[in-house]
Amino acid sequence: YICLKFYFEDANQVCRGLLPVLQLGDEFHAQKIKLDSIMISLTNIYVFTYAFTFTLWNNIQPTVEDEFIANYSSSFLTNVPKNTPVHTQVLDLSHNRISGLSTSEFIHLSDLQVLNLSHNLIMMLDFSVFIFNENLEYLDLSHNNISKVSCLTLVYLRHLDLSFNKFTALPVCQEFGNMFHLKYLGLSATMIRRSDFRYIKHLQLHTVFLNLGNFSLYEPQSLTVLTTRNLHIAFAANQNFVFSLLYDGMSTSENLKIVNLRYTLSYKDFPSPPLMLLKKIKTTSLTLDSVDLQWAIILHIFVLIWYSPVEHLTVRNLTFRGPLEEPTEYAFLPLVSSVEQLISLDGSMKALTLEHVRNKVYYFNQEILYREFSEMNIANLTIADAYMPHMLCPNRTSSFQYINFSHNALTDELFQNCGTLMDLKLLILQKNKFESLRKVSFMT
Repeated sequence: YICLKFYFEDANQVCRGLLPVLQLGDEFHAQKIKLDSIMISLTNIYVFTYAFTFTLWNNIQPTVEDEFIANYSSSFLTNVPKNTPVHTQVLDLSHNRISGLSTSEFIHLSDLQVLNLSHNLIMMLDFSVFIFNENLEYLDLSHNNISKVSCLTLVYLRHLDLSFNKFTALPVCQEFGNMFHLKYLGLSATMIRRSDFRYIKHLQLHTVFLNLGNFSLYEPQSLTVLTTRNLHIAFAANQNFVFSLLYDGMSTSENLKIVNLRYTLSYKDFPSPPLMLLKKIKTTSLTLDSVDLQWAIILHIFVLIWYSPVEHLTVRNLTFRGPLEEPTEYAFLPLVSSVEQLISLDGSMKALTLEHVRNKVYYFNQEILYREFSEMNIANLTIADAYMPHMLCPNRTSSFQYINFSHNALTDELFQNCGTLMDLKLLILQKNKFESLRKVSFMT
């Protein structure tokens, strides 16, 4: 081992002090070469063993980015490490197999401010394990198996994420009402009642995230108890959406985002928004992601949004279909006609963004749809990745200043001899089927 160590440190002096016999004459030259080869092989083994041991040890030791950050993420841990540096302020234990927490594991971390325990196997949470971590501001326990919580007020907590867990009812404790610094709250549940938020209705929150998997019950007006600027709802991907969440969400926050808005029942069963809703809406920016609805329902929601204070509407991953029953001229076309009249009027909306759109309505006149978009009285319009083959020139002077029609199937015939796009400043047409640059130059 000593010889190997010396050789590794200086390849030109192969254990000079331990092998003087090799320097006595030429008769030992061949033996020296042989020994030298052996030493090189042993050195390679040493280097490999060292590298393997270092890698293995590194997986169970914190990555110390500086003296206040300890990263044990993805380290195959089943318990909180006991050798965490005492001055650690940021501790990342995410993506492990930790199933339980105890006070003794955190008692020495009096400076701890950020703790990430997401993506573990924790089943029960007792907030008292953090009783000695008085400086804790950020606590992420999302993506665990927590179904029960025992609460304690963490005075300085600003960020608490309990989303993607196994709660039936919302885990909102009375003690949460004393967390006056709390700005972000992530929760998960399979049902929501109005009384669930009674302990935190006085808190001025910045963001509330609700993960609603296997959802079974929503009591109307429950969300309106909250005071939050941003509300993000991730609904179950394989269930019919509860539209009261949309209506109440628009009455709760300025910025509303809803993921997984699907409805497979008949349009006749669609719950229309209440008549008084327009007077209560607070939302100015609305984002809907992963939307799969009948065309008639989409139009119904759009009419509501157009009349509302919403200024920015973004819809991503949109699939629209026809009604389950074949629409009649009386039932379907009058609704479209009313929308066409509506969009030509002044409204609050400034920008409409539609991205990744798929059409599964095969039996209506698409020109009606194009006319609705072309006559919209808004400044910014984006329809991207929608397989759109055409768009009509507005009939009257348009208010469009920005148009993005990228990733479609548009051809050189777009906006030919169109003189109504007088205010247009930016037109984005990349990834389409244009062939003649000259024709494109005459579009506006």
